[in-house]
Amino acid sequence: MYIIYTLSYQTDSMCFISIAIIACLIYQHFVGTIQTSKCFILLVLNILQALACLLVYIITDNIKYNYMKKSIIFIISLACLSAGLSGSQYAGPEQDGKNTDAVTVASSPELKALAQSWIDAYRVENPGRNVSMLPVDEYNKADIRIFEGASAGTASGESEWKMVVARDVIVPVMSTDNPFYQVIMSKGIAPEKFGALLSSPTVTWGKILGTEANVPAMTNVAVDGAALGYLAGFAGIDASQVIARELPVSEIASLLRNQPATVVFCKLSDITAPGGTGFAENLMVVPIDINSNGQSDYFEQFYADFNSFNRGVYIGKYPKELCNSIFCATASQMVPEAAADFIRWILADGQEIAATSGLTALSGSEGMIRREMLTPVTEIVQAGNENKAGVSILVWVMAVISAISLLGFLLYRITRAGKGKISLLEEEPLKAFNPKTFVTPAGILFDKSHTWAFMEKNGTVTVGIDDFLQHVTGIVTKITLKATGEKVRKGERIASLIQKGKQLDVLSPVSGTVVSRNETLANNTDLLHSGPYSEGWMCGIEPDNWFNESRLMAAADKFAVQLREEFGRIRDFLATVAGANDMRLAHVVLQDGGELKEGFLEEFGPEVWEEFQIRFINRS
Repeated sequence: MYIIYTLSYQTDSMCFISIAIIACLIYQHFVGTIQTSKCFILLVLNILQALACLLVYIITDNIKYNYMKKSIIFIISLACLSAGLSGSQYAGPEQDGKNTDAVTVASSPELKALAQSWIDAYRVENPGRNVSMLPVDEYNKADIRIFEGASAGTASGESEWKMVVARDVIVPVMSTDNPFYQVIMSKGIAPEKFGALLSSPTVTWGKILGTEANVPAMTNVAVDGAALGYLAGFAGIDASQVIARELPVSEIASLLRNQPATVVFCKLSDITAPGGTGFAENLMVVPIDINSNGQSDYFEQFYADFNSFNRGVYIGKYPKELCNSIFCATASQMVPEAAADFIRWILADGQEIAATSGLTALSGSEGMIRREMLTPVTEIVQAGNENKAGVSILVWVMAVISAISLLGFLLYRITRAGKGKISLLEEEPLKAFNPKTFVTPAGILFDKSHTWAFMEKNGTVTVGIDDFLQHVTGIVTKITLKATGEKVRKGERIASLIQKGKQLDVLSPVSGTVVSRNETLANNTDLLHSGPYSEGWMCGIEPDNWFNESRLMAAADKFAVQLREEFGRIRDFLATVAGANDMRLAHVVLQDGGELKEGFLEEFGPEVWEEFQIRFINRS
């Protein structure tokens, strides 16, 4: 106490130290050690006391009675220390005797078999791991709860944290031999037209597609129960109005082969090929014309193959009425390590079990992103004897006093050096970029997909992303690169930029074999921003067709002109995806000179990243 009081007389900077300590205590209590309501109440009261004293200090800032201001600072410091002691006093008892390696799981009744299969397989692959299933009446006590989207809220409601681990997707399916296949793929079918297919016995393809064709449009359904209700709701009709013939799942392929003008509504898993990476032979999902405008718009063009469709479902392009997500839920996002390991296993090896259980497995990239989003935390189990508790309190007190002493000395030296008062509200200028900001070095070639290529003396081609792309993405949390020895074609993925669950694929500007890759970049993503044309290079490729493919790329001066045009397209893109009244638009499109906020894609979710991928990268 004497040290704190003495330091408070040395410099007014103790006020700022108090604020910093309060922030640290809030983090420490809410993330680590707060365990009881009594601790929480003490913490709040102490923080309010410190803030009240701080307010008085600000009001009396110009008063000549320095002893009053110094005393107020002393009280603030005492309040901070008291808050820390209250946390140390009450943290921990509730964890005494708890086995943090044991994981309990509970599920909604319809998913009990799946949950048990996951547990059994996990135990086989991880001997010694203690994972067990709780009965339904102990659902709320489980560490991990597994349920369908419709079952959400059975446990702790909206306060719980949950993650999608599989999906149950209903799809309209047709044969690639359908006589109207090309027209359907180019125009799609609107939801109300699907309503006619499900409820009318005389509907024709001409009526569905707006043509003169008089071919009957026959419909079958291979779903029932709640899934049939979801399907009817999507089509804008009542479930009782559905007259389409029911069809066993085992007969889907043969029916569409023998009657190619038929549409079947079934689960996506029913038409997924073995291995879970494609549609069954000669079968395709019927494109849905979401906005009923009679054409397939850019945001509806994800039906060409299984992976594109699965990714479209993931980012929310597919109607939500036809998607039923399977969730794993925990009490908070700070998941104990043992529970986090089990959820990570479900997102990887457990996907095969989900597929064999009639669900749709997550795509490989989505599973990887969700595993990275998982935040495990090692629980701190404090001993129950008083001696260890006393040592813990003493260490905490000494840490606080040491921090105050050090920071007080530094701030005192700063104020004595004539720097004036420190402003806590001083903000760094907002970083922005414009067409003049882009760097396009001479001597390298640029591709429309925002990659560059440079022919080295040994005949290999070094590739990376251009300055434009690194400006718009913001901080990249992870970079994955193509492995050496792999073949790649022009326009295929050579790397992925990942940022907190969002991803952009980098496309190769040339065809060939990957002979080297920048391992340093994979471990230090900052190089992508500090030197995209030097230390931030991505891969070295032994080209197969450099002469022809290099002619499709642009030199620096020509590409600089293209980037100025690209900048204008970016502004239009943001207005389209965000909407004119979206507050995020005003935040990223700056008024002064029409500049854009550095890393503006950080403001948006995966659906906008997907649109950016389509419009600005997938163009080569």
